Amino acid sequence: AIYYEWTGVLKPLLDRALFPAPQPARYKPGLQNLVWLPTDSKTKIPCTFFEQPKATHLLIYCHGNASDLGTIYYETQGLSNFLNVHLLAMEYCGYGLYDGKPSEERINEDLTQVYKFLTSTVGVPPERIILFGRSLGTGPTCRLASELCKKKVKIGGLVLQSPFTSILDAARSFSSAARFVMAEAWPNVAEIKQVRCPVLFVHGKKDEVIPHVMSTRLFRACPSKQKRLMLSQDATHNCFHLVHDLVKPLANFLKDIAEADASFALPMKLDLLGSVSVGFNVHSFSFSKTASESSLQAPGNNKKNNSNDDDNSDVISGDEDVKLVTCLYACSCRSIFVEVGCR
Repeated sequence: AIYYEWTGVLKPLLDRALFPAPQPARYKPGLQNLVWLPTDSKTKIPCTFFEQPKATHLLIYCHGNASDLGTIYYETQGLSNFLNVHLLAMEYCGYGLYDGKPSEERINEDLTQVYKFLTSTVGVPPERIILFGRSLGTGPTCRLASELCKKKVKIGGLVLQSPFTSILDAARSFSSAARFVMAEAWPNVAEIKQVRCPVLFVHGKKDEVIPHVMSTRLFRACPSKQKRLMLSQDATHNCFHLVHDLVKPLANFLKDIAEADASFALPMKLDLLGSVSVGFNVHSFSFSKTASESSLQAPGNNKKNNSNDDDNSDVISGDEDVKLVTCLYACSCRSIFVEVGCR
């Protein structure tokens, strides 16, 4: 009883430590490919959406805990282009342009709402959806995959990059005292036991934040008959080779999924923008024709940015050149590395 009372008192401080959102937001309302997805509660969730004309699958991406849609923009755009998949990256409450306080429950609910919108409103078949979580994002993605598998819903697959067995286990890897001040959150090692869809685990052996043995434990606990564990010899938690450590394993994973069902080889055209436009009108959204064709803005985000945002060179705007992606195609794949400031 004393333990739970103590952790309850510390919860605001623990949440702040668990969800260190970049301040200020690393992107602006005019960001290209920014869409706002409506939910049952009329909350609008900011997401970035990258579409490919011949894509066969849609990848839902959940980022790490010290990132937002701006810091992962070029990485997710590169993944969409290299893998030829539609990709939708979801923002967390309290991060970027998404107001509110982040929590395990809120992030779980928002991901469920995003999945529900894509399958029910847009009409994406569940078997064409790949759930992708990185670091902190492996918690909500693993939970959703577990819930769907328990309901006998067949999804395309689950990809976990640098996953933890649980938040508490990850904290214990830093200090054994963590168990006295931290409550449990996202018990992936329990959730993975329900996951029977294809699963890919990707981890760096030099990961200094989440030990790679956690991926090994999750791999062994997963009952899926289609599972892979890819351990990179040189990757750390925040620095990895985009092509060799992520793109190639993902490409092979998608190839295996496609070979298992010939219908997956057929391109899947999405009408996401049309669907969001409808949601836009219902929920008082407005379409900005001055931005990218796939840029949707909420009225409250049309205000001018303050001087601090304008002075911050790390903030991505809708007019910024796609420097990293241009580099990805201009140089040899052997020299492409990604270093990200996220955990």
